[in-house]
Amino acid sequence: MTLPPHPFINRRDLPGMITRSQLKWIFLSLVALRLIVGFHFFTEGKNKIDQGDWSAAPFFAAAKGPLAPFFHSLLPDWSHRETLCVVRAPEPKPEKKDSKVNPVVNRGPESKEPAGPKFELNPYRAFGQWDIFMEDILVGYRLKQSEMAERIEKMDREIKRLDTEIAAAQAGDNPGLENDLVRQRDQRVALKKRLAEADPVFDLLAILKRRQDQLNDYLFFPKHQDEILKSVADENRLAGFLRDGENRSRSGKDVESLRQQIETINYEIRSVRSKHATEIQGIWNGLEEEMNAYGLQLSSPLETGIAMGRQVPLAKPFEIKPTTQLYWINTIVPYFDLSVGILLLLGLFSRITSLAAAGFLLGIIVTQPLWVPGHDPKIIWNIVEFGALLVMAALVAGRFGGLDYFLYRLFGKGEAEQSQEAQQASSK
Repeated sequence: MTLPPHPFINRRDLPGMITRSQLKWIFLSLVALRLIVGFHFFTEGKNKIDQGDWSAAPFFAAAKGPLAPFFHSLLPDWSHRETLCVVRAPEPKPEKKDSKVNPVVNRGPESKEPAGPKFELNPYRAFGQWDIFMEDILVGYRLKQSEMAERIEKMDREIKRLDTEIAAAQAGDNPGLENDLVRQRDQRVALKKRLAEADPVFDLLAILKRRQDQLNDYLFFPKHQDEILKSVADENRLAGFLRDGENRSRSGKDVESLRQQIETINYEIRSVRSKHATEIQGIWNGLEEEMNAYGLQLSSPLETGIAMGRQVPLAKPFEIKPTTQLYWINTIVPYFDLSVGILLLLGLFSRITSLAAAGFLLGIIVTQPLWVPGHDPKIIWNIVEFGALLVMAALVAGRFGGLDYFLYRLFGKGEAEQSQEAQQASSK
């Protein structure tokens, strides 16, 4: 068995360092390690691609440790505050002091209200986004008044043309063609009637008003409003506790009882936010579906020859936008995993592939540091695989039973000659 030269091992010293049998086991172990890790990456990538809607959002949401805020910032509306219409309340205007009053004599009781910003529920941002969406519907489905009149005139021309063709088909005694033309004429007459009777602006405003009332009724229902604002207050108090001195923060995380209390508060905050956010997301989705359904009702492939392939999208605060980092992560990671798996299975470009995969796993490991209480215990397997990838990168595992061996034989002769010259120089 012929091994390629290695920068850290002198080939002439191998007989004294290792037996031929051990060398075979090392060879087989490296091949097995490369195939196992490659198969794992390949299956992970394939499963994510087959899933279709794989997202790293749940993974980032569970991040812990010092880098958790960064990973949370990659998520759309991580705290659900925008979805729940939570905004900072305006600061109250300071009361004018009477200069004639002696401030020493008239000392009132000190305010016991907790310091810090106050918050309230105000859906003005959501309503502004909905107004923009209504305008997009009018433009996307050609429901402007001038466009509606133009479409009606076009239908009139189509109907007159079909009347002429129907008369010609009747004169030619062609009942099949006549029936087909009559069906086309009836479709255009029905579409013209819908366009003539419709008032898109009025109808869409009615839909918009109904959805606005629905959102207001939900947000300002006393129980819902109290729960949402309480979750914001609890979150601010918890953040203040964790920022209140490095020593206090560290002790609060290290003491088991306090750590469990913090986790319980966090869980309650997330549960309340998620429950209400799900209901409000349903209102957003309902508005999008209802307005698109109205637009489709007044659209027809008779005008363009094809049906609309997509609906007008509503930009939602809780959806992943194509311009965000998370969108590109969700797009790239499945194919990255698949590519790493294929290259490792083939033993091709194994050093750079192993280093790239190790960097990827390092990004996963830092989301669940081992020293952080409550970390995911499964992260240890990523650490083990991270170490295996470093070993494969150091030993160029693809040269052992992989395609890198042939690349080395073709392009690595210079390295072999340099190694031989160095050995000869050391022996003199």
